[in-house]
Amino acid sequence: MSDQLKILVIGAGGQVTSRTVKALGDHQGLSQGGCHFVLADIFEEAAAQTAAAMPSGACETRKLDIYDVSTLEHEVAASDFVIHGAGPFHKTARLVREACLKSSTDYMDIDDDVESSLDAIALDQRAKDSNAALYPGCGASPGLTNILARQAIDLLDEVHDVEVAWCTGDEDEMQIGRAVLEHTMHIGAGDCVTWRNGQQVTHRSFDATTLFPLGADKIPTRLYECAHPETIALPYSYPHLRNVTCWGAIIPTPLNGVLKGVARAEHAGKISMDEACGFFQDVVEGRLGSLEVWHYALGGAIDQIRKGESSVSTFVAYVAAQLRGKSTSARDGIGARASGVLEGRPAEVLITSNDHEAGSAIDTMEAATGLSQAAFFLQAIDRTKSREPGCHFPEAWSDPDRFLRDLAKFGDRTSADIICEPDIRFT
Repeated sequence: MSDQLKILVIGAGGQVTSRTVKALGDHQGLSQGGCHFVLADIFEEAAAQTAAAMPSGACETRKLDIYDVSTLEHEVAASDFVIHGAGPFHKTARLVREACLKSSTDYMDIDDDVESSLDAIALDQRAKDSNAALYPGCGASPGLTNILARQAIDLLDEVHDVEVAWCTGDEDEMQIGRAVLEHTMHIGAGDCVTWRNGQQVTHRSFDATTLFPLGADKIPTRLYECAHPETIALPYSYPHLRNVTCWGAIIPTPLNGVLKGVARAEHAGKISMDEACGFFQDVVEGRLGSLEVWHYALGGAIDQIRKGESSVSTFVAYVAAQLRGKSTSARDGIGARASGVLEGRPAEVLITSNDHEAGSAIDTMEAATGLSQAAFFLQAIDRTKSREPGCHFPEAWSDPDRFLRDLAKFGDRTSADIICEPDIRFT
């Protein structure tokens, strides 16, 4: 391996991965020749826009269709490290990972799908045999959630149950990418793989609900059990855990009923993925959306009200805001809670992200995901000579304190600005 690392970034023009690349370009050690980035995207003009924000000479661009396997394998083989950011990952991750295993190239992604996370675990032995390290799930959720879970676990003497949580409502005027929309439909219906009583089981996504305290003020927030990789990753890293649950939601609350109705209609074949994604993009961005699809959205909203998860007045206020063209209110949050034993007594540890200030570098879920990946990457390249091949989720290989320091630097903040002090209580 040469002194200068060649980093292939796939999907470099995307909303999230471009944030990763730009943050790394601003990092002094990398921008002064530590790495050379090859920014690849099926739309090379999008990669070029990302490149325009990089230091002179730090990168070059490529047009890359990952379904062109021979070209993909050629680009991967010519690289020292691959950052894969072109989702949805349940469709794309295996292709890129296979190319990395073939050429013994280390790999990182922000995979937020269960199927591809299970597949990463299945590739563990092959990765060891080929001397390649696979680092899946290095974003905000999963990623930052896993780090918070590890911190909570480390504060207990004995751990039984772990919950991770996220909420997002930061889209505002942003044009949501197709991969994000497909992922949202994917988790809003169908099977939810989770961990119960020490074994993997399957629930129905968005059926179970809870109020989880999020933000600096620990505001109880309506969240739903959803199909996310933390319930795969954490039991893999900590096999002794009894239960692991992932809770998630979109703000405002009625959007979750809308999502459930639309996602289940798509899952049942009543509407196409294009119709589902187009409708959800419309309503999140403050447009009314298709009246035909509203039939299914209303079904989900009525079910939500019937179960007491929302109210008629809350839904009416939400629809009125849609008719006025008002987009989603900005809010996001991340947290983790672990329960077990501390000093011989039953105890619980809660760690949440701080409330992000509007306009700061990490004030949205998009930014938190992209910048988290950049912070994970800084650790990964520092350990290229000492790293162990195989599949490793963030909680198993990343040093939490360093990760939070690096993440804080990208936002010109401190670690305390990102997460709150752990809340430890005996139960």
